[in-house]
Amino acid sequence: MNIDNKENEQWMLLVLLLKEIAESKGITQQEIADKTGLLQSNISRFFSLKYKPTLDTFLQVAKAVKVNFFF
Repeated sequence: MNIDNKENEQWMLLVLLLKEIAESKGITQQEIADKTGLLQSNISRFFSLKYKPTLDTFLQVAKAVKVNFFF
């Protein structure tokens, strides 16, 4: 497995984990969109793994879901 594939897999796992946390907290995609200023359709694409988010976008969504990945 090359480094690019491994990096993409790691991003996918983090995004799916964030999606699962949001769902478990009952936070909707629209609520995330409202808190981040992103479109709901972009949040949907983000959680569907249709594109790889920037670190900034990922952290905005994590903050909206009230998750801190930095300990």
